[in-house]
Amino acid sequence: MAVSASSGPLAPALRLLEQGVGRAYPGAVLAVLYRGEVALRCAVGLAAHKPVSRPAGITTIYDLASLTKVVATTALVLQAASQGRLGLDDPLPRHLPESPHAGVTIRHLLAHTSGLPAWVPFYLETRGYDAIVRRAAATPLDTAPGTGVAYSDVGFILLGEVARRAAGMPLEEAARVRIFEPLGMADTRYRPAEHLRDRIAPTEDGTAIEQEMAGEAGRRHTWRKTLIWGEVHDSNAHAMGGVSGHAGLFGTADDLIAYARMWLAGGRGPRGPIVPEALVQEATRRQTPPAPGRAARGLGWALAGPQGWWGDCLSASAFGHTGFTGTAIVVDPEHALAIVLLTNAVHLGRDRTGILSLRPQIAAAVARALL
Repeated sequence: MAVSASSGPLAPALRLLEQGVGRAYPGAVLAVLYRGEVALRCAVGLAAHKPVSRPAGITTIYDLASLTKVVATTALVLQAASQGRLGLDDPLPRHLPESPHAGVTIRHLLAHTSGLPAWVPFYLETRGYDAIVRRAAATPLDTAPGTGVAYSDVGFILLGEVARRAAGMPLEEAARVRIFEPLGMADTRYRPAEHLRDRIAPTEDGTAIEQEMAGEAGRRHTWRKTLIWGEVHDSNAHAMGGVSGHAGLFGTADDLIAYARMWLAGGRGPRGPIVPEALVQEATRRQTPPAPGRAARGLGWALAGPQGWWGDCLSASAFGHTGFTGTAIVVDPEHALAIVLLTNAVHLGRDRTGILSLRPQIAAAVARALL
């Protein structure tokens, strides 16, 4: 049963979603899967303020940003591990010989414990997929592998290339034929076609956010200055041609619910296994040693704790992820629950951070209604 009305036990979650319009995001799509049924599926507000106002809809396609890390890259790497094409504890140079970091393993990269920095604006110095992979592979470590947790785009750029080589096909093709098509995720893809543009929610008008991040180093860079619409928001992924292991995917809430179903089903999709159940369990158990203030991470996924965007409203088995553009997913196996929240919050400007506090409130309202 799909519920989109403003009545019933999930009405408080819908009211919170509506309160965020114009404050935290121009519009949003919220989908909730509970015990195998879609309990809520609704859209509010606008997909775009410019170039013309357009309402958000259930089928609106959003730039998923860093959800790419778990929706494409993590699943492909786990598949490759299950097929013996790589081992989680293999040293990175075994699969990426251009990397000098013999102490970094595939597991380190997935768990964000590699010691690589969080972000490097490679696009300021070079362009092209292969060129940026080479720069990422040569990036010095900030800390010794396994000694800390630092969420790293650089690490997932490298994992995307590891997945590509293990699959023996382009990354976008591997994701399509090995993940999206078997799960019926018809609207999830890199580099969406021009004919889909009217369904796509634009992101930032120009690149003010990354210009600020790049600082003086970006003063002479030729930045995108028009509305980013139908192309990836992340500038490293854009410089790589729109395809990377860390960002680049576009998709819908319905597709992410289909993806969540697979994780709740122990890695099985409607056509058979996507990821073996043993690796689902491995990916969703803590890979980072407990320490005060240290993030609890699985393989790709953030786990329950202070860094979980859903707060403390779900079980200790919950795992999820967010995307910089304003996207989020959480899966709670103990309660057979998944929540998908898609927005283009950056469309309102870099000073709009209301989504950070609103997301856990929405998750809590869903939990109170259903659990």
